[in-house]
Amino acid sequence: MKLSDALEVIGDHGLDILDTQGSGIEAVAIGSKDGKPLAQATDFSILAFVPKKLSKRELSQNNIRSFDTVFANSTGSPSQDPFDIDVVESGGAFTINSNFSVPRNQRGLYGGKPATIDTQKWFSSLRCGIGCTNPVNSYPSSLSVGTIGFYLEDNQKNTYLVSNNHVIGGSNSATINDSIIQPGTLDLTGNELNQMPTLNSLIAQLEIAKLTSTVKFKFSSSNNTPHNQVDAAIAKLTDSGRNKTELARLSFGGSILGEAAPLAEGPNPEQITGSTNVYKVGRTTGYTEGIVTAIAATAKINYPTGKVHFTDQIVITPTLDNVGPFSDRGDSGSGVLNEHHELVGLLFAGSPKNTLVNPIHHVMDQLRTVSNIPSLRVITA
Repeated sequence: MKLSDALEVIGDHGLDILDTQGSGIEAVAIGSKDGKPLAQATDFSILAFVPKKLSKRELSQNNIRSFDTVFANSTGSPSQDPFDIDVVESGGAFTINSNFSVPRNQRGLYGGKPATIDTQKWFSSLRCGIGCTNPVNSYPSSLSVGTIGFYLEDNQKNTYLVSNNHVIGGSNSATINDSIIQPGTLDLTGNELNQMPTLNSLIAQLEIAKLTSTVKFKFSSSNNTPHNQVDAAIAKLTDSGRNKTELARLSFGGSILGEAAPLAEGPNPEQITGSTNVYKVGRTTGYTEGIVTAIAATAKINYPTGKVHFTDQIVITPTLDNVGPFSDRGDSGSGVLNEHHELVGLLFAGSPKNTLVNPIHHVMDQLRTVSNIPSLRVITA
């Protein structure tokens, strides 16, 4: 299948395929045919991501509809080539990657080489890939954490941090000017929590920013399936006394050098453009490497307050060098970069085998719109 044809199928029928009752499909996307690397592919397939691949007999025994049947019913015609569609085992449902704690001495067990700097600690110099949270509606009754992905500036030289709506925006429930703190409350020791028993005392010690804008989710219902493209929010840095001269720097030592072009918008409309080798630094799993294995993904994600459908997402699979997943809970909000140190997107959800990422051009476009700051740009080295 040509890339242009695959994009048309996903654009016209992705949501219908995803919402077919009894299919067990968690996401649908475009991948390479015959297992070739996506960057080298000239022939493409429509991929259905399911928690576990089953035989036809198992599908029948469990009253689960097969992907070829779902595809034919949703598009109005069967696949012309049996290799034009395929099923991928995701290992489980796609969920948001937030609110997870691991022992600090075990970080290396969770993927890739350990971060050279502890991403869960308090940082005197703000950087990318370190822990943060919005504690306003939860502290001290519950603890939370996510990741600062990268930083922005505007023409007035104001600076902003970027993370997920569900990390610092309360999944639509937060209020503008809510305090954002670093590190996240889930990463504070028992002694530190005892020294900051109230929200006011916590903010006085750890605030680094005030919530500026969130891209609001449009939640799905039984009779309405609006699509979303980003899980993102920004917060304006405050005069916290923290060093702000290393905002382009990742916590393991590298730096952001720019923004990557969209993967499916190159000079050849039938080929993927740009690098599909990626890495990220996140609060939980530190530095991990991955490969973009699918694009234009339509996925359904369960949030605490409802189900949200996303379109045009990037799917990443960990490389063999990792001993664990590309991301885990607490890595939400991480910036994902290619091998040229360009931002590819904003990490927000995952399954045991795959990670979902908002493309950076969607993130920037929608943050500029909701903040009404058209001059917003990524801070680079």
